[in-house]
Amino acid sequence: MRLRYGNGLEVECEGRRILIDPKVSLEGIPTLISHAHSDHVPRNLRTAKSDIFVTEGTSYILRRLYGGNYKILHYNEGFEIGRIEVYAFPSGHIFGSAGFLINCEGISLFYTGDVNPRGGLTVESPARIARSDLLVMEATYGLPRFRFPNPEVVRSKLARWAVKEAIEGRFPVISAYLVGKSQEVIALLNRYTNLEVSVSKRIADVSEAYEKFGLRYVTDRDSMAHVTHRAEMNAARVTGWALFSKRESDFPLSAHADFYDLLSIVEHSNPRKVFTVYGFSKEFAEILKKIGIEAEDLRDTWIEL
Repeated sequence: MRLRYGNGLEVECEGRRILIDPKVSLEGIPTLISHAHSDHVPRNLRTAKSDIFVTEGTSYILRRLYGGNYKILHYNEGFEIGRIEVYAFPSGHIFGSAGFLINCEGISLFYTGDVNPRGGLTVESPARIARSDLLVMEATYGLPRFRFPNPEVVRSKLARWAVKEAIEGRFPVISAYLVGKSQEVIALLNRYTNLEVSVSKRIADVSEAYEKFGLRYVTDRDSMAHVTHRAEMNAARVTGWALFSKRESDFPLSAHADFYDLLSIVEHSNPRKVFTVYGFSKEFAEILKKIGIEAEDLRDTWIEL
């Protein structure tokens, strides 16, 4: 087996090659997509000339954003690409998100994708992490200063803020990412308040993929609370990057693991080596090495295993 991080994660084994979250799909090379965020979806998805493997939840979202036909993966069920065996595990990031366990040549490799061990209101479950020989993991928040508060506390604060705004005659507007976070915000407003929720047309289109979660919303902006994917002035912001903000209306609700969650993932997987990607990848690899864990910031040079 060999791997590199160039056009997404590239894995070769037993004469076969697969791409995971590539920037561009390549003709004839099977592609796995971990979730439906645009930075993990190949730019040429609409014209791809290869098999595209996704979970059922991810397929619902991708069809609304890009159209297309996909080969469906089911969590905890294996399938083979040549002699490469692949299993999908829920990653807790957004609806349909998955990590992938890859077995080949007697070596096991687990790719976390974007991962959230705490889960959320609109995901199948918190992340499940496989034990493996090798761990390829995200490091979006891979520095010790990133410690997120309890998400239930953040949700309740956001709900109280929205209700307070409405009671005082203001129109609470909440800005959140189009895919995943917007639906989390709708769900928490449905669960923790009696406010009628309106959404932008694009959020409504994506939210149709979330039918199983019973989200309640309208597209009429005259409702008591509005969720938008645009960065509107005076809108509340819901993102992990709001962690250090002093604005009352910024809420650090993240769909990612924080630094300490990342350490727990390493401990649970118990790999002989960790490869880091995304965000503070280099820094997190250096921290792991300092605490005695073999680690490397994965780049675009092939590594033979």
